[in-house]
Amino acid sequence: MSHEWSRTLPCFQAPSRLTVYSLEGMSNDTQLSVASLVGLLNRDCPQIYLLVRPDDLFWLQSCFPDLPYDHSPLRGKAVLLELLRRARAQLTGLVIYDPFLPDSINIATMLAGQKDALLLSPALAARYQRELEGLPVLFDLRKFGWRSRVSAYLWAWEHLRAEAHGTLVAGLPPSIITFLRPYLIATRTFTYWLNPFRVLPDRTGYSEFRLMREILQTYRRKGLHLGWFVNEGFGVILSSRAELPVLPSDYFSNLEFWSSQPVAAFPAPLQAASAPLDPQKIYVSFTMSDGDNIQFLQGKMAQLWRDEARGQLPLGWTLSPLLGEAAPAMAAWYLRTASSQDELLAGPSGAGYIFPSFWPEERLPAFLNQTTAMMEALHLRTVQVLDANIFQHLPLAVRAVRTGAGLALIHAGRQQQYAEALAAHGMRGVLSGGGQRRPSWRLLEGLPICQNIGMAKDETHALALIQDAVAGNRQRPLFLNLYVQAWTMTPTDLKRLVERLERLDSTFAFVTPGTLLSLYRCSLETSR
Repeated sequence: MSHEWSRTLPCFQAPSRLTVYSLEGMSNDTQLSVASLVGLLNRDCPQIYLLVRPDDLFWLQSCFPDLPYDHSPLRGKAVLLELLRRARAQLTGLVIYDPFLPDSINIATMLAGQKDALLLSPALAARYQRELEGLPVLFDLRKFGWRSRVSAYLWAWEHLRAEAHGTLVAGLPPSIITFLRPYLIATRTFTYWLNPFRVLPDRTGYSEFRLMREILQTYRRKGLHLGWFVNEGFGVILSSRAELPVLPSDYFSNLEFWSSQPVAAFPAPLQAASAPLDPQKIYVSFTMSDGDNIQFLQGKMAQLWRDEARGQLPLGWTLSPLLGEAAPAMAAWYLRTASSQDELLAGPSGAGYIFPSFWPEERLPAFLNQTTAMMEALHLRTVQVLDANIFQHLPLAVRAVRTGAGLALIHAGRQQQYAEALAAHGMRGVLSGGGQRRPSWRLLEGLPICQNIGMAKDETHALALIQDAVAGNRQRPLFLNLYVQAWTMTPTDLKRLVERLERLDSTFAFVTPGTLLSLYRCSLETSR
């Protein structure tokens, strides 16, 4: 039975026309000023689309063929001056950041969004005095005397959080000049960059860890964490404790525009042909990593999607259910263009990246209800789940730190909660973890939970992982899901791997992850 999800991202009015600008040949400080102007111009109804990454024009033309746009020939400082002209009536003044404290860029980002101001470097403020005439300097952050990022963000926390967005918070390194930054300005999102490993207080009495924890706890149970973290594991632990799902998005471009474009309904993807159970077979499926990361979906995955081997072997692709809000047209494009050999799966760990064992137990059903609603809307029936094992299983925790693998959902209570929620909505099952040496399986509420092997970084490594798992398991049928590092492996690599395995052993059979889970459940039913 389908059900509605609660929207987590703000709604923007869909534009009837866009102007496209390239950032080619533009200095970093000019790009930063452009980002601040675009955030203001796009606040209510996106007008500007920036070519930030190589695939940006491809996406615009592929997903919105009927949306008219003007492709500006302007480059460099001419783009800045043109946007300054367009935004002049909205601007109340200028915010100048301190080049000697890079984190002041994030403070200036928040001030620009809250005060409708132009964000500038000192050099640009001096260079464009004539063009900026009449715009007062509202804040010159060089004069604030901050000696550390803690003192800067503590000032921002005390003075800016009241006017910041009520449900969004973002981690963004000041080195990321554009990408997500216009969206943070448009939405007035509180933006920080703190290292949770720095636990010793400075002269403010705060450590980076303490301030980061307090910031996240203030947004507890309210919305969503955008951007990323200095450290993934510690960041997701702190955000999970605060009941804040994470949408990795620091390098996602034009989010104001993408989130303004709704779709009437998401197309149902082609389904893989059903496979009868052969009790002598070794069933293998592959799952590509990183689909929780929406800039991966916008960039690297789009490149992998064009690999000539895609569609020639069964392959699972993780995809964040939150893409249905962040970029509905992109989600629809993937669903529409998937072959019957491609299975799209809900990416870690459902409606946002969380570690379930650190999420308050009594509140996990609400997150899972949101997850199943989003999965149903996007026709996703399998979910990939990651979890931190630091207090549960030391070898897995060490494996995660050393290899990026591990991260398995082994907490029995959380497994039960996932199984109950997913089974109630007819889902296929759970794929767990970034990969171990030994696979394992469990059936809860009639729902399979499969511990992945992996994480495979190249063809040779993938072959060794599969052969090792087969050697350690004499039972047949055998079910293996290999978690694949999507940044380093391609469908072509996996096709070669399949051919090698088929030459080595004719009992290998390759299926999609969802089919693997269904066959595993079938094997249990026939063995009773």
